[in-house]
Amino acid sequence: MERKVSEAEMERLFIALKLPFALCVKLEKERSVLSGKLNFAKWTHSEDYHITLQFLGDTPKRSIPGLLEALKEIPAACSPFHLRLTEWGTFGRPESPKVLWAGVSGETDKLKDLQKRVISVTRPLGFIPEAREFKPHLTLARKYRNELPFSLEKLALLRTEEASGEEESDIADWTVDGFVVYATRMHAIPMYEMIEKFTFF
Repeated sequence: MERKVSEAEMERLFIALKLPFALCVKLEKERSVLSGKLNFAKWTHSEDYHITLQFLGDTPKRSIPGLLEALKEIPAACSPFHLRLTEWGTFGRPESPKVLWAGVSGETDKLKDLQKRVISVTRPLGFIPEAREFKPHLTLARKYRNELPFSLEKLALLRTEEASGEEESDIADWTVDGFVVYATRMHAIPMYEMIEKFTFF
């Protein structure tokens, strides 16, 4: 009979793209303004901004070295590619969304190829990918809480007002040169700890 693994012997893991520092600063500046005008239960900490490639869930610590070894084969088959944060949107009911997110454009074909490669090396290890289609995004906030219904039109207006007078820049663009494995530290701030980074050759 196999011994049950305790919580202390587990890590809650996921694989993701880490955003560059300058872009995190830009998003944090916008968040600091909008969070005072839009009532969400939780806004993402600036050091936790990421784009998830695969959620792995609770993973026995003894299995992590094998996981990292399997992921090492991916970088040699990839090359850097460009992405750009685009429009903001929501998941859930439009008037009371569960998630506020930023979309991604650019070389998304290469992003999707990377995600498929991640799935292909983790599946043999027992990690089951989500059945739903991969929709790359960056989570900005969770659980809208307000008597007034949420409105994407109002959000767009607030963002336009906040951006007025600022110099135009291409800071929303960045080059992806690798991916990382994160461990979740519940109730910590920031909540995600990078345990390994893989850089494309």
